[in-house]
Amino acid sequence: MWLERISGGGDDLIELDVAKDHLRILSDETNGEVEAAIATASAFLDVDEDGFGGLGFPILSQQWALKGSSFGQQVLRLPFSRIASVDEIRFTSPDEQAGTVDAQSYQLVKRGREWRIVLLPGAQWPGHIDRQDAVEVRFTAGWADAASVPGDIIDAAKVLTAHFFHFRGANAEEGVADDVMRGVDRLTARYRRFAM
Repeated sequence: MWLERISGGGDDLIELDVAKDHLRILSDETNGEVEAAIATASAFLDVDEDGFGGLGFPILSQQWALKGSSFGQQVLRLPFSRIASVDEIRFTSPDEQAGTVDAQSYQLVKRGREWRIVLLPGAQWPGHIDRQDAVEVRFTAGWADAASVPGDIIDAAKVLTAHFFHFRGANAEEGVADDVMRGVDRLTARYRRFAM
């Protein structure tokens, strides 16, 4: 089983004027640096193209493909805690024909912070080829737009933007100072799959 991001990702969580207000910057001279800090802060909170890191889920709307060898639990249990929709379930039949599962035969079910796809009574999964990528679940995860993102996640983005602005050599891969990270964790802990 593996994930592939189809679309989305790389979106800024806060606008330039919001970041400048937070940083108390009045001039436009450092706009480029502020924009770079916003992008780094947003990337720090978001998952990467393989679905890892950040808060553990896409923040702004992204479409993903989860691929696997069968309609087993690993493929039908979606990996993120913020799922907007299941868009399509594809499969390759034993005779190598591409097909899609009828959307009326399954539903998306939330249990706590876990999302699963379950068959409705009387339905069954179609037969498929014996191959590692025989089944593909396409789904959308994340909030529709930045205005829909909870305020404390936006506040975490502001804190990180300030950090990356003041420490311009830092980047998302290298991490942030411990005191900054503690503040970000306090702001975002309740949104993670397993609350801290």
